[in-house]
This record gives sequence, structure tokens and C-alpha cells, in this order.
Amino acid sequence: MKLRLLAVLPKPMKSKKIVPQHLLRHRLARLFDGLLVRLTKLIPFAWHVSKSLIITIRKHTKHMDYLLYHANSSVTGRQLVTQLGIHGGVESPDRRPQRLIRWGNRSEIRFNAVGGVLNSKSALNDASNKGRSLELLTAAGINVPPAATRFDGELLVGRTEAHVGGSGFFLVTSQHDFDLARDHLHCTHFMKYIPTAREYRVHVFQGRVIGTGEKLMGDAATSLHIRNVSTGWTFRYNNAERIPQDVQNIATQATQALNLDFGAVDVLKSVNDNFYVLEINTAPGLVQPVEGGRRREVTDGPMFQAYLEAFRNWLETAR
Repeated sequence: MKLRLLAVLPKPMKSKKIVPQHLLRHRLARLFDGLLVRLTKLIPFAWHVSKSLIITIRKHTKHMDYLLYHANSSVTGRQLVTQLGIHGGVESPDRRPQRLIRWGNRSEIRFNAVGGVLNSKSALNDASNKGRSLELLTAAGINVPPAATRFDGELLVGRTEAHVGGSGFFLVTSQHDFDLARDHLHCTHFMKYIPTAREYRVHVFQGRVIGTGEKLMGDAATSLHIRNVSTGWTFRYNNAERIPQDVQNIATQATQALNLDFGAVDVLKSVNDNFYVLEINTAPGLVQPVEGGRRREVTDGPMFQAYLEAFRNWLETAR
């Protein structure tokens, strides 16, 4: 009797994987496209009737190229998307991309790219974590400012874990500064301050330097030690001949150490003629200030055009 009861009991149902609605629409559209193609082979005049419908379906369901940019770099990101003529946004694409460019955005995406990715999520995670990136650079034999765990009388620079646009840097001149930077300004690591002679930015794309600039002090500069846009320092790109070849070589090695396909490498030259890599920007600012505090359009910047050409060439060769 026990065996009979077991025989008539219904088998447990397997849990079905829920298919997202947008992916289900995509699959149904591709299925319908396939049916129409078969129909045109069987009936000669069916192609003329269904041609426009087939083209529309393929346009909206084919794999696409996508640029995933961060909200903090949306001005440049939107312009890159427009100029490249591809899809893009701050959120994951709603279908599988053919090729994916990550412009500083390390968010999870729903679908892996079919034809290639520029700057993987793991590489961006390492680059955005400044402590981790300095560890990787040191392991690769690249000079970085020495780390510090306490204040011992020498000037330090405190840095937050992640920062945007040159923010998140604090000059530490005393133990009191050190405590404030750590406990209230959220600095997660500290570096010895390196007396600076010059500072450069080198843009690298797949092992090739596509642009170089030098950080110069503006007329309204307010600091000699913390050098960013807010303190009146900006990069200028009309003096490439002044950028030493050693700086370009170090920048190329740094992107390789972090497994980045592209990035803007900030390199410091000390007063003792030593070079140090400060960080690598994966969504660098490409708007160059002009006199009077005004700014050019993004598309007018020399580095915007350099990235645009590099991305276009990659998209063409990756097909």
C-alpha cells in the first residue's frame, strides 16, 4: 500500500528560471524574425511584403555597442555616445551588447558583451580603490609616494578611498591634522608628501600614448601643495614636446599593472628628479578651461578628440 501511495503522489515541480520581461521580448522578436525569413524563402513575394518589418525587428534586437559612463562623468559620457553613434547611459544596457566601453562605471551589467570590453569591472575596482591601486603599482616595480600609517613630523597627504575631480586630498601638517583627516574627513590612507617640480598627465589607450599634458598653476591659484582645479591648477595639452619620454613609459607600465585598457595617468616629478605615479583616472575630465574661467565645449577639447578616434578605431577593428 505504501508503494502505491508513493506512485500516485505528484512529482515535485522544478523551479523555473524567471526570464526578465525585456529579455523575453527580445527572444520572441528574434523568433518572429526567424519565422519571417523562412516564410520569404518559401513564398517569393513575401520578402517585399515583410522587408520593412524584418529590418525594424533586426534594428531593435541586434547586439549593440554600448558606453557605460558614471553619473559624475555624464557630460563627457553623453558626448562620446553621441559622437560615436552608439548606445550608452549610466545604467546597464537592456540587452546583450556587442562591445562595451566602461567610462569609469564599474556597475554590474545584466549581460556580458559578445565582442569585447574596454576596462573590465575588476580593473576599474582596483583603479578606483586608491589604496589597492598603489599596492599593485608597487608590486609591479613602479614608484609611488611612500605610504604612512602615522604622523612622524613630515608632511603627509591624506586621501579618501575614492574621489572625483581632484577632490579627496588633504595636506597633513600635524598629528591633529592626521586625526581630523582620518576620523572626520574619511581619509583611508596617507602618503608622504613629495616636493614637486612638475606634474604630468599621460593618456594611454591599449599600451599607446594618445595625449600628454602638464599641470600648470593659474593666475588664481590658492595652494602650492594641493594641486587640482578647485585650487587653480589645470592640465594644458599644447606643450607635448616638454613631456619626458620616461614619463610616457612609466604611464604605459602603470596601466598594464592595473590591467586597464585605457586611462589618464598622473605622474609627479620630484625636485630630486624622481618620477612617481599618483593615480590612474578611468573617466578623466576632458574639458579644458580657457581664460576668464570659461570652459570650452567638451567636443572642442584635444583629448576628447583623441579618445573619440581611439574608440572609433577599436569599435571598427573589434567587429
